[in-house]
Amino acid sequence: METQRIEYSRSTMTEIIIGNGILKEFSARLSRLTSARRCAVITNETVAKWYLEPLKEELANRGFSALEIIIPDGEKYKNFETVISVLSELSKNQIDRDCVILGLGGGVICDITGFAASIYKRGITLALVPTSLLAMVDASFGGKNGVNTSEGKNLAGTFYQPALTCVDVSFLLSLPLSQLSYGVVECIKHGLIGDSAYYKFLCNNISEIRARQLDILQRVVRRSVYIKKSFISKDELDKGVRAHLNFGHTFGHALESAGGYIRLNHCEAVGLGMLMAIKTSALLGILKEDYSEQLKIVLRELELPISLPTEISVNSILAYIAQDKKRNEKGLAFVLPVSPGKTLIQHIKSDDLEKIVTIATQI
Repeated sequence: METQRIEYSRSTMTEIIIGNGILKEFSARLSRLTSARRCAVITNETVAKWYLEPLKEELANRGFSALEIIIPDGEKYKNFETVISVLSELSKNQIDRDCVILGLGGGVICDITGFAASIYKRGITLALVPTSLLAMVDASFGGKNGVNTSEGKNLAGTFYQPALTCVDVSFLLSLPLSQLSYGVVECIKHGLIGDSAYYKFLCNNISEIRARQLDILQRVVRRSVYIKKSFISKDELDKGVRAHLNFGHTFGHALESAGGYIRLNHCEAVGLGMLMAIKTSALLGILKEDYSEQLKIVLRELELPISLPTEISVNSILAYIAQDKKRNEKGLAFVLPVSPGKTLIQHIKSDDLEKIVTIATQI
């Protein structure tokens, strides 16, 4: 018997451009990515009304012919059925491997587009144009692409990096307050895991953010991108420090799933999940500075919930946590806070989960 080994090198890069009114620059950079002049734009019905034609116009100015694939709007459509419909459209319209797939929309669009691009013809160039604050600071870079199954959130997915991401903060002017607030929750999470000064900046500028002051919003996006980049550049495939970006998400994903992806939006659930993580950290003697009351004040200012819906039970949360993909032989990995700007990874055994979840829900 003989053994041979093959070593592979992986080199990927995402270029992120951030600014105000930059679709023209995005199209120019996209034209330098490929010699092909066909692309597919995946978006939803809501976003298409606002931004599809302006994007297509700039693409046409660079010689691109764009196939439109418009899917229904909503988390409940982030599933295999939607991905299969997208793949069918790409194939029927002869989108080749040298073409580019563009995702124009929020987090759901970024996830579906990234997932489809990663498996269509074993990988096709991906570019993303996020239209929500949440997508700008999270789903539009980092390479995590997931779809939901009946058993839980993002249980199927890939790592596949966009070649180019365009963050145009002018899109935020048309965003409803609820959608803006959802993105701020993700930014708060970035501050709480990596930069206490940034967390304080967000707390002190909620009014300016709500007023959509573009200079403040661009600063917010820039800092959140920098913080997330500092984690993912060290751990692209989520084997180590990138796990800190899951702060609030283990509880949050379970809350989303228990609510059928209707009762709670992703970031409403993550906000509650962070409060539950603080409660858990205090229970386990890890927490050195309890900032839950300050966090509740900020969530209230964003008009987001600070208590769990009464119809979501401890048992339903436990059922979905049992399906969490971060489980291993050590137990389930939770990101728990120590103080603002600092978190750690704590594995909790299955036997202890019921007690912890019961107490964590008492926020």
